[in-house]
Amino acid sequence: MDDPARRKVPAGAVLEVWNFFEDLARGLASAHLLPDQGAVHNGAYDKLFGDECDAWTPEERGAVLELLAAGVELWNTCPVAAGPR
Repeated sequence: MDDPARRKVPAGAVLEVWNFFEDLARGLASAHLLPDQGAVHNGAYDKLFGDECDAWTPEERGAVLELLAAGVELWNTCPVAAGPR
């Protein structure tokens, strides 16, 4: 099995899920459940656009992981409609 640390981060997919989690949080009025985003998040986000994830600092990598983990937790709290029309 490949060493996970050596795998390339799929920048496009990470951008899509990052934006999805932000939109989801706003739509549920739950933006407070995502970490506050500052300069470190902005730097990591900018590097995603340039497909430069390999250039993330340890702080940027940690900020991305924190945001994605919080987004997954938010997703898991979403109400589910049984038998929607």
